[in-house]
This record gives sequence, structure tokens and C-alpha cells, in this order.
Amino acid sequence: MENRALEDVNPPRPFVRQGFAKGNRVDCLRHGDGDVWEMAVPVRVFVSYSHDSDAHKAWVLKLATALREAGVDAVLDKWDLAPGQDTTMFMQRGVIESDRVVMVCTDKYVTKAEAGSGGVGFERLIVTAELVENIETKKFIPLVRNNSLTGKVPKFLGPRLYIDFSDDAQYAGKLEELLRELLGAPAIVKPALGPNPFSGAAPNAGTGRTAGPTGVTASGQLLLDDPWFGKESGVATVGIAKVKLSGHMELRFSLHAEINKSQVELLSAAKASNIRTFGWPIGLVATGEDYRPRPHPDGIRAEISIEKSLMDGRPSYDYWALRSNGDFYLLQSLFEDSRGEKQIFFNTRIVRATESLMFASKLYSTLGVAPETRLSVRVTHRGLAGRQLTSAGGNRHIWPSTPTLAPESTSEIVVPTGSMMATIVADVQRLTAPLFMLFDFKEFDAAIYRDIVERFVRGQST
Repeated sequence: MENRALEDVNPPRPFVRQGFAKGNRVDCLRHGDGDVWEMAVPVRVFVSYSHDSDAHKAWVLKLATALREAGVDAVLDKWDLAPGQDTTMFMQRGVIESDRVVMVCTDKYVTKAEAGSGGVGFERLIVTAELVENIETKKFIPLVRNNSLTGKVPKFLGPRLYIDFSDDAQYAGKLEELLRELLGAPAIVKPALGPNPFSGAAPNAGTGRTAGPTGVTASGQLLLDDPWFGKESGVATVGIAKVKLSGHMELRFSLHAEINKSQVELLSAAKASNIRTFGWPIGLVATGEDYRPRPHPDGIRAEISIEKSLMDGRPSYDYWALRSNGDFYLLQSLFEDSRGEKQIFFNTRIVRATESLMFASKLYSTLGVAPETRLSVRVTHRGLAGRQLTSAGGNRHIWPSTPTLAPESTSEIVVPTGSMMATIVADVQRLTAPLFMLFDFKEFDAAIYRDIVERFVRGQST
């Protein structure tokens, strides 16, 4: 599908963000008439509880309703489980696919969990599997009410802190405590670590930045809108214009907990993370003198600008930067422009999104980032106006769409670095579906995403 050769590199208008609500990610599409369409993507929370009584079910419904009214996408069987639906699949997907799981630990809930009975017992199996994989995860939040047991939470949760909803008079305060945790808005923010005043050493180069589950810092700034990304975008935009290209894909990665790595560590991690299925990987670490990465005070950068490829005689452009705190930026010309004019290949875009997430997974694992650390990911495609959506060929033929009027498409997700490969099919669909929608409302079945993504992960092209 995509086959730019390595011999080429080793001789060989700003996005508008409006109406952002703290605690939500925002996916935006910019339409050709200048309007910005927005879709808030809130933190997703699965509510796990036992059906103790009608009064208890009403209390849980009240809690879930309050969460949704506060911008949390609460998933509850009362709303999301219909007659005829597979209950075990609902519970399994609810626990696995949600960002957080709220567990309402009454005495009956704890008893059922310990005995492994009913739906609570089934959910215990799924939760336990995740805890075994990552014992330090903060995904599961116990809430305690109507509980006279000595052990307030199931034993498999270990000594996890819980929020005590036992006293209805304190309901409002406890609800606020829960919402602050879910929305990443702590009442008390931990101050940044300052330098040792007696060490004589220079201050740490990091910013002390941290962010909540949706990628918003304590100051209210979205990580992916950090000025560093704007600076890198400015450099890359000038560079791609020099080779007379406008269409490109832009990537932005930002960790929710800052690291601080040397240029040597960054270079080694980038090199180890290249996915070489098609020959020209995301974040290519080239060895040619003109194209190899260069050290800078805040990280490393590489620019691969080719006016005329040895393979097809066409220009291409890649620019990427990796910051000492883990931020990653890439601007890459579209492979489609090496095959023809005014096209977007749906299968190539799925593959590129897959490769981007695979690269991120390997990069942050190599850098030693804790697996529960969240990563904000933004994928932007520009230069779309006048292009048709079609296929790169093979067995993936589709009828070309009418040309789109939209100049660009942007989508964002937030994923834990340690589970990116487990959710990669769904995440790729979330990143690319908004792009395809701009071409005659085009949608692809989940099975198509799964086939293309899983083949690529195995090292196969389609």
C-alpha cells in the first residue's frame, strides 16, 4: 500500500478550537464553509453495582444521572442494556472499554464479589485480570454505602482508598470528590518539585506539568495546545511549503505526567520505535547527514525534505520532534500525493493511524513511562479540499467519492500508554472515522478496521 523507499533519505492556516469545557476532550472538524463542528468526548465511566433493592437501584440511578449532568459519560445498565442484549458482553465491554469504573460497594455487592456470584462475580473476573496486569492502576474507584462489613471493599481490590457515601447528609460533598477525581480537577494541586537549594545544580529542565484524565492541566490548558507544538508546527509548515506541498498529516502526542529524558535517551527510543512495515516509518531515524536527527536544548528534531524522489520524481516532506518531557510532534506529506492528484486512500489512512499508535506504544514503553500514564493523541489531516476518498488498491476497492469541500479534519483520543495495543482497533476507528465522514458521509464497518489494523500489526500490508 505504502512504499516510499529509505534510499530517498539516505542517498538515495491554524486549527481553530472553540468552546472547550474543562474535563472534556473535543474532536473538531472544520467544514469548507468555515464553520467548526465540535463534539465533546467526555471521560467514560462504567457504573458497577448490585441490584440490592428498588431503593438502592434508585440511588445508583441518581448518582449516574448526576455524573452525566456534570459532563461524565456514565454507562449504566438502566440506559445501555436492552432486552435481548448479551449481558455478559455488556459487562465485559463496560469494564474494559471505559476510562474508569465506579464500584458501588454495599455489603451485598462485596459478598457477591467474594463469592463470585451473579453479574458482580462475572465483573470481578474482568477487573481481577486488569489488576493482575497492572496492580497500580487507578481505573477502579470503590464507593461505599449500606455496608456494615469489616472489609468495605472486595478483597481483590486490595487496600484501595474508597469514597464513603454512607452518610446521605454528606452526599453533595462526596459527589464533588468523585467528580474532581473523574474530571482531573483536584481540590488541592500538588506543587511542582523545586531544585535542591543546597545542591548547586541547575534547575530541572522540566515544567512540572501534570494533567487530568482528559489532558487538561491544572491551569486549564489542553496539553496538545502547548506553545511548543505551535512552534514546531510553524517550522514544519514553512518547510513543507518549500517543496510546494500542502496536503499532510500532523501528529501530536503528549503525556499526562511529565518525564525528563536526555537527547541520547530520546534518540535511542525513537530509533527502537520505528515500525518498518512499509519502509518509511513514523519518526524515521535516518543516517544520512542531511536528514539525521539533531540535538536541541529541549530535545531532538529531524527534517527530511526531498524536492524530487529517486523513486517517483515527486517531492515529499517529513518533520518530527521529540521533547525531553515526552511530547512528540510530526508533520508528514501524504503518501497519496506520490500516486496521483487529489486523492485520499482510506486504507492508507487507517494504516498510518495504526502505525502512529504502534510507534507511540513502543516509544513510551522504551522511555520507561508507567503503563497507567495517559497519553493525549491528536491526528490532523490538512489539504483535503478537492480530494476524493478512494483506495490504495489491492482487494480494498471502493467507488471514489465526490470531492470534499472540507480543508481539514482533526480528531483526538486519550489512552493509557500500557494498553494501547489492546484497544488499537477501536482507537484507530475513533481517529479516522471523522476524516472519512467528510467524503459523502462515508463509514466503514468495524470488521474492515479490524482486518486492516490487525494485519498491519502482524506486519502485513493490505
